[in-house]
Order: sequence, then structure tokens, then C-alpha cells
Amino acid sequence: MTPEELESIWSSVSTPAGTESISGKRAHGLPHERAAYVAIDGRGRRHFLIRVPDGTEPVTQRETRGLQVLTERFQVGTNPESLYIDLACLDPPQNPTFSAVVQDLLRALGRCTGLPRDAVVSALARWRAFWSVRSAGMSSEDALGLFGELWFLRRWMVSLNEQAVSRWQATHGARHDFQWPAASVEVKTSSGRSGEGPVHRISSLDQLEDPEQGELYLFSLQVCDDALAVNSLPSLVEGLVEELQDDLAALTLLNEKLAAYGYNPADAYAYQRPLRVIGERLYRVADGFPRIVRRTFPDGLPEGVGDVAYSLALAACGQWLVANSPTDPGAAFLRLPV
Repeated sequence: MTPEELESIWSSVSTPAGTESISGKRAHGLPHERAAYVAIDGRGRRHFLIRVPDGTEPVTQRETRGLQVLTERFQVGTNPESLYIDLACLDPPQNPTFSAVVQDLLRALGRCTGLPRDAVVSALARWRAFWSVRSAGMSSEDALGLFGELWFLRRWMVSLNEQAVSRWQATHGARHDFQWPAASVEVKTSSGRSGEGPVHRISSLDQLEDPEQGELYLFSLQVCDDALAVNSLPSLVEGLVEELQDDLAALTLLNEKLAAYGYNPADAYAYQRPLRVIGERLYRVADGFPRIVRRTFPDGLPEGVGDVAYSLALAACGQWLVANSPTDPGAAFLRLPV
């Protein structure tokens, strides 16, 4: 079911008279033995009810603002009273996220060959991180930056697992975007065509500062808008999720980091910007590399200057280029264990 179909069903369900009552309509697309209902309670709050066999162990969850999960008996419409796992959205501004969770659950229930309870538990683990994310909270610049970091994670880190995801910092507070003892990588993404190579904005003196351990690399991704391109931020996220679907620890960590960055899959429509990759390059930031760092000012910044930002033209960085592809020898360190 699409989000629009779910929205249409919730809008069509009549609010029951009693505050403790519930009414709903059966979700379509599931096998007959897998009954689920899109429902509304007497206070107008949205529910999703998944019928489970009697004796099913109740689902427990960590406290999550705005989301309530219970295992209780209900009578929905004229159906016999049965045991259901009841997901309820208690915070109306979270309705879009709740719809996305329900849509994901419907897909999982349709594929699941095991117990419905297992599909619910896995979905809650995947989505818990996104309940505190402000809707459509990223700027277009942040979304482009996230695209570049996820592109590097999926295409260049080679082995996509929990260890690789843990190297991604996913926060503006970290010195570099990827960090581990052997190396650190700062990722820069620019949009638009340039015959002489991209120009990246270095926003602080720390971005190209040497790490405490290991070597520093700069990954440059150049993209352009293209209505026929297959790459977008949501498709990149979906690809990562698909690859990690059998590794719950890695997938949970990825979702936590996406949420920390400000991305919510419920807002994927806001980031559907098709992008064509023009070039990707990995540079070793070594002696002589054109950069401005704190040691550039041995006596400190001039009085009255709070910080320094500058533009870096990669046309001047050719001698430090080590790889144009993750399969190049210069990128072999990305495949080595920590």
C-alpha cells in the first residue's frame, strides 16, 4: 500500500463514539491468514493492528515519544475478538512517520514466512531512531552532503557491515566524516559541471587538519542535476537498507546515524533530486596539499577573526590524487581491517 492509500483509509474510517473504542478497515495486499487493520480510536488517534495467535508473547519496547505498542485483545467491526499487536501514534505531528512505519510493516508482513510478531519487532528496531527527527528538517545543502557521504560509504568502503557504518561519523561535530585508527576521510560534494574540476567549500580550519591517528584523505564527488538519472538520496538510502537487511545491528546503527544527520525516510519525497555522478576522486592530504589549517597561523588568528572558510580548486591537487575508483590500488586501504 502506498502512503496515499493509507491516508485515504485513515480518512475514511469513522471515529467511534467511545473514547476507548476503536474502528478500522482491513489492510489489503496481505494473505488471508495475515489480518491487519488500519484503525482510529475514539480520540482520533491512528492505530495499526496486526492479528497474532493467542499466546503470542507481548511486544515490549523502549520508551518512544509518540509511539505506543501494546499486545491486547480487540474486536474490530463484526470480526470475532482476537489478540492484536497494537501500534498507536499518540503525537499527530508524527503521523507521516507512523504511515511510513505502517507501510514498511505491510511489506515485511507480506514477505515474512515466520511469526508476525518477529516482523513487528524488526520494524520497530529499524524505525525507533526516526521518531525524534523533525519533518523535512534538512536543507538542500545538507541533503547533498549526506548523498556524498552515503555514496562513499556504499561504493568505496567495499565491505558494508557494522564496522564500516561505525566509521561514518554522521555529525557536524566530528573533525572528519569517516574516522578510524588507520585513516580519516573528509567527504566533499559539489553540484554543477566544471571543465577544470570541482571547487569545494572548506568551511573551517579543522576540516583538512591532520587526524590524531593515521592518514588524512579527501574524497571529492561531483554531481549534476539530471531528470533521467537513477541516483537520488532516497534511492541511496534504500540501497543501503536493502544490503543490510540481514544485519540488524548494522542496520540499526545506520538508522541512528541517518536520524542524527536529520534524515527521515518518511520525508523521502522532499529529497527526490535525481543526480548524475560526473566524477569521484580520492586524494591523499599530505605535505604541500593546498589547505589552510590552524598551524597556518602560528600566532593564532588575527584579532577579530573568528574562523576561516575558503574554496579549494581540485584542479590544483592532481599530484595528490590516489584513486578514481574504489578498485584502484590507491583505495586498497579502505578494504583493510581496522
